[in-house]
Amino acid sequence: MDKFQEFLEYLKENDINKAVITKKETINYFLEKYPPNFSMLIFDSTKDIATLQVSKLDFEMAKEYKNKNLDIELYESFESTFNGCDGIEDSLSIRFLKFLKDYKLISKKIEEMRETKTKAELENIKKAAKISDNAIEYATNFALENDNLTENQIAAEIEYFMKKNGSIRPSFDTIAISDKKTRLPHGMPSNDIVKNILLMDIGALYEGYCSDITRTVILDENIKNYLEIYNIVNSAKKEAEKNLKSGISVKELDLIAREQMGEFKEYFIHSLGHGVGVEIHESPAISSKIKEDVILKEGMVITIEPGIYTDEFGVRIEDLYLVKKNGFEKLSNAKILEY
Repeated sequence: MDKFQEFLEYLKENDINKAVITKKETINYFLEKYPPNFSMLIFDSTKDIATLQVSKLDFEMAKEYKNKNLDIELYESFESTFNGCDGIEDSLSIRFLKFLKDYKLISKKIEEMRETKTKAELENIKKAAKISDNAIEYATNFALENDNLTENQIAAEIEYFMKKNGSIRPSFDTIAISDKKTRLPHGMPSNDIVKNILLMDIGALYEGYCSDITRTVILDENIKNYLEIYNIVNSAKKEAEKNLKSGISVKELDLIAREQMGEFKEYFIHSLGHGVGVEIHESPAISSKIKEDVILKEGMVITIEPGIYTDEFGVRIEDLYLVKKNGFEKLSNAKILEY
C-alpha cells in the first residue's frame, strides 16, 4: 500500500472525513519531491482522493505533480479549503482555527509513517548525501591547503559547492568553526581565522530530503589532547556501528557509544543521533534519556554523531545510516581522517 492510500485508510478508521496539511515538509513527504512555494494538501476520505491546492503562480508548474494518487487544484480561499476539515496537524497556524469546528490531530500518524523510508525517499537522501560528502571532502582539502582562511569563507565554499552540485539549499545552517569555538555543538561561523582544529557539520537538500554529516579536522597535530579526544570519539562511533541493526533499542545504542568514552563520557552532552528525512531532525531520537524506548526498524534513516566537548575544544564525527535487518548501509561516505 502506498503512503497516500495508507493515510486515507487511517482517516477512515479514525472517522476523519477531511484532513488539510499546510506544513511544507509534510507535503514534501507525500509528494516525495520539493513542493511548490505555496501549496496545501487535502485528503478527502469520503471520496478516497488527495488534492494539492496551489496558487495561480504555481499552477502550471504543479501539473507535473499530478498522478494516480493526486489531483491538482487552484487555491480559492482558506475558508473553502478548510470547509468540512476535521483533521489537522499540531503545527497548524492558529490563524486557521477560526475555520474549524471539531477536529482531530493527525501528526502522530504522519510521524510514524515518516520513520521508515520508501525507495524513492532513499534515492533522494542518497543524492543529498553524495552532495554533502563531496562538499565536506572539498572543504577539508581547502582548509588543509590554505592559510588565513576565515570560518565564513569555509562555510561559503561549502554552500556554494553544494548548490553547484544540485542542493536546493543547505538542510540546516552550515557549521564551520575552529579552535575553542569547537566546544560549542551548534556554534556558528564568523570572520575568525581558522586555526588548530576545524569542525564542519553540513547538510544538503535534494528534492526536499536532507543529508547530515560532520567531520573534525586537526590542523595542528602537535596538540596531543586533540589526537586523544579525536580517537576516543572515532572509537565510540565505530562501537555504535558494530551494534547498529534492526531490533536494537535507541537507549541501548546511545549507552554503548557513551560507555566507550570512559572517563570522557560526561563531556558527551547530546544524544547519539536522530532520524533524518524531509526534516533534519525526525523521529526516532537516538538517546538514552527519552521516556519511551524505541526499537530501530528496517528502513529507518538515522545519524550516529558522538562528540566530546571540553573547556578548550570539541570533536564530533557524524554519518548517516540506513538501518537494515542485520546491520546497516552507510549513506554518507566522505573520508574520515585517521590520526
